[in-house]
Amino acid sequence: MLDVHPPHAPTHTWRDFFIHIATICVGLLIAIGLEQAVEAIHHHHQRIELESQLRDEAQRNLDLVQQNIDRLQAQLAWYNANIFALNRAPVSNGRISSALLVPPGDIFRIGLLDPSQATWAVAKANGSVALLPEDEAQVYSRLDHEAELLQQPAAELLHDRLALQSLKQSRNGLPPAQLAYFTLDQRDALLHALAAVYSDSNILVVLELNEAGACRGVLHNARTVDEMIQHMLHEVEQYYAHHPPNPAPWSPTSKKLPTP
Repeated sequence: MLDVHPPHAPTHTWRDFFIHIATICVGLLIAIGLEQAVEAIHHHHQRIELESQLRDEAQRNLDLVQQNIDRLQAQLAWYNANIFALNRAPVSNGRISSALLVPPGDIFRIGLLDPSQATWAVAKANGSVALLPEDEAQVYSRLDHEAELLQQPAAELLHDRLALQSLKQSRNGLPPAQLAYFTLDQRDALLHALAAVYSDSNILVVLELNEAGACRGVLHNARTVDEMIQHMLHEVEQYYAHHPPNPAPWSPTSKKLPTP
């Protein structure tokens, strides 16, 4: 609040009057300038703090996504090995026997973890997003979008995985013994279920890679969405350079892999 005080002595001439008015105006301008300077400094510190929080969250999400990718890679190898074994199981009198593989370690015991979107959600709710330059805000918005894209494929993978588990435990499906004897129809039902989770997992790997690349873009100070997309493409290219795609030997489903 700015207070304007009346003059201590009466003004006798127009010159005194205009000097007094000019003094008041200059004082008001100085006070307003100081107030705006203080507010600008405060907003600058708020912006720096928000950017730091967003980068910290991106680093945590990057570590989490890397764990998800490693787990998905192990699961894909297990699905592929079982599909390969089922396709080559000997047939005798309309029935086949196949040694079902036991999943190694805890690749299915720990579920995939969702990346955090809390910092961006809070920033949008309290309006602090407005502190960011437009291009930078678009970068963080794209990062949030990549995290959202993981939700539906992850739900589909969980649904198909539960269907596979149900088939394995069903009385009309496979017996619990590791050495399973079943009909060709039961084998095809199992192959179909395995191929579904295999396809879901491949799609999710690409989306996780996109999220990882988006996080790296933030950590490498990408200032535009185009710069972030370059990091995403690089992440996918580097991964498949070291892990060439290994198509399932039998795949009744054909879901298109996403691209950045």
